[in-house]
Amino acid sequence: MDCYHIEGGIPLRGEYRVKGAKNSALPIMAATVCRAGVHELYDCPRIEDVFVMEKILQSLGAKTRWEDCCLVVDSRGVDECAVSRELMMGMRSSVFLLGSLLARCGEATIYRPGGCKIGERPIDMHISGLQQLGIEVEVSGERVTCRGHSVGGTVTLPYPSVGATENLIMAALSGDGDTIIENCAAEPEIADLQGFLRNCGFQVHGAGTDTIFIKGSSSMHCKLPPADTMYFILEDRVEAATYIMAVIGTGGRALFRNIRHELVREVLRPLEHMGAVIKRYDDMLEVVSPRNLKSPGIIITEPYPGFPTDCQPQMLTLCTVAKGLTTIREEIFESRFTHKKELVKMGANIETCGKNAIIKGVSSLSGKTVEALDLRGGAALVLAGLMAEGHTEVRNIGHIDRGYQDFDKGIRELGGLIERRTCD
Repeated sequence: MDCYHIEGGIPLRGEYRVKGAKNSALPIMAATVCRAGVHELYDCPRIEDVFVMEKILQSLGAKTRWEDCCLVVDSRGVDECAVSRELMMGMRSSVFLLGSLLARCGEATIYRPGGCKIGERPIDMHISGLQQLGIEVEVSGERVTCRGHSVGGTVTLPYPSVGATENLIMAALSGDGDTIIENCAAEPEIADLQGFLRNCGFQVHGAGTDTIFIKGSSSMHCKLPPADTMYFILEDRVEAATYIMAVIGTGGRALFRNIRHELVREVLRPLEHMGAVIKRYDDMLEVVSPRNLKSPGIIITEPYPGFPTDCQPQMLTLCTVAKGLTTIREEIFESRFTHKKELVKMGANIETCGKNAIIKGVSSLSGKTVEALDLRGGAALVLAGLMAEGHTEVRNIGHIDRGYQDFDKGIRELGGLIERRTCD
């Protein structure tokens, strides 16, 4: 098991190019199953979750290979409609195969997925939505088996779930009728999935709003001819926000390329309130840290376009050294303050009560040995180590590998002192 060793207190400076988005790459990789062909996915991040999804695709009969930053998926050989329990437990996003396999094969068997322990993440909305589309669903313990093709119609989600929205889009592709999904999630990554599917010849409209229309392609029952595609993955707004907060937390300045400001608008707003100066360009951001951080006040996580839950742990870390009192309310997941205990060990003053974290800013953090318990909480502890005085060791960094490609290398590009070593 590897650890990060960090020497804190050094301002991060320089330039960084943001990579492709994890939360776009995974559903798009699943969507390569929907239509047979050779699909070139550019700017695909080389992260653990992508490697797990790659193994799943291979287990279904697809062939994959890497060409620099491009993942090539040849899905013409897909002849299996079941994903093993072992592979499903590798990450939550494996649930996307439910919709894509139904579109391709008319049946799918998966197991309830694994992933970060950040609270209950049931797939009930996925199952209920599929049933409303006319899909036969059988649940036996952890195994979920689905059969049939969508009959179309209108599905109204009880909550704008990103995963359920993406799964239902793919399941509806092979419908005998057209489908409308209401109260769906509006994240940019859903629009990215739509872009890929339209590249494949499907008719999907409305992604990025709360209503999505999918035109059924009943000809899929007779197998569409192969279609080859080239597609560029959307930039990763969470990776961008993480690095931006690392720069601000260490008192540095940096230019970030390949990131549009509208994708991180709700993260930039509180950062500017904290005193950061942020200059916006077409696809670049220039960030200058203030001399002293001040509290952003109250932050509440919400579905897009609100403040993203995936950026909350990093923001909480930043607020530990911001002057004044900050309240962060987590409305998406009930267990997303997992790194609080580790931050307190480093000198932070944090109290949690239910969905709320109350942070009273301290003058500085002190380096300690801490443990990552999930992906974003782990990244937040790396930020804490960069901000702290002295040496920090972050253990159990396999969680971080799931969502950040060469995290230590990116930090070193900005002048940070961080090394990846084998744990003692």
